[in-house]
Amino acid sequence: MATHSEHHFIPRFLLGRWEGGADERLSAMRWLRGNISEKRYKARSVAKERDLYAIGRARGEPNQVLEREFMSLHIDEPASQVHRVILDDQLGRLTEEQQYIWTRFLVSLVLRGPGAVEHVRSRGIEALGAEFDADPDAFMDARGHQPEASLRRFVEKNAPDLLHDFGTRSLPTLIQTSTLNRTIFEASWVTRRFSSTPERLLIGDRPLTLFGALNDNFMLYLPVAPDRAFMAFNSRETARRLATRNDRALLRELNRFMVEQASVYVYGTDMTHRRLLESRLAKVAASAGLGLGPRPVAVGSCRDGTLALTRP
Repeated sequence: MATHSEHHFIPRFLLGRWEGGADERLSAMRWLRGNISEKRYKARSVAKERDLYAIGRARGEPNQVLEREFMSLHIDEPASQVHRVILDDQLGRLTEEQQYIWTRFLVSLVLRGPGAVEHVRSRGIEALGAEFDADPDAFMDARGHQPEASLRRFVEKNAPDLLHDFGTRSLPTLIQTSTLNRTIFEASWVTRRFSSTPERLLIGDRPLTLFGALNDNFMLYLPVAPDRAFMAFNSRETARRLATRNDRALLRELNRFMVEQASVYVYGTDMTHRRLLESRLAKVAASAGLGLGPRPVAVGSCRDGTLALTRP
């Protein structure tokens, strides 16, 4: 019986498209001891973390309800069906419901990675903890024989899951009600098949890539197969630029941004892009933060890029 304890922050239906070669596996690449390391895996064995968005972890009894009933049943299974439609070149025939499903999946990629979950969890602890600290006199009047000096201390001792799980429990609400949902849903959607170049797309552990700024001229990009890109944008100028870029130039720009925004891992069909990883993949993991846009890093350590596709 499946326990759902291994939480895939990039689902297997997506990563599985990069499996190939004689071993029917994909390449997982990262910095290791000063060199770019490559190991070959099945998609089910990568982009996952045990109990990533389980609740009840603080007491050592992780509950997998969010993975089992929300991420798997509500997000990934419906999205896998839309993914197949997109790969059949039927993007223009998606129903409104299918567009909502795909939008919800894209937003989930922003919030379900390890760094994003850590960020949401810590923000939840801060927000709820601040509420507990808001009226210390009321707790002092009501605490009776409890030795704790504040409501926060009382909760930390007697109900640690309340603090630790507050942010995690909010993930379904955040994924379904984020303002990003409307931004993506109302954008123009296109796909691009790269048929005139032998090079292939890479996909990183922060797979939804942002060009530009969401409050201005933007493009969101997700590789949906090694030879296929999904893009959502809000500018006719971006559409024009996409139409005029040849396959090789566009693929290389997409790969460059994918690598630059990755936290630790980049996945591909093989090691063809070693030189790109050596020059553009950061040697330290990203800090906690949402899985969209420039990787969260310490102040002063980020690298600026040229947004050729979205430049005004």
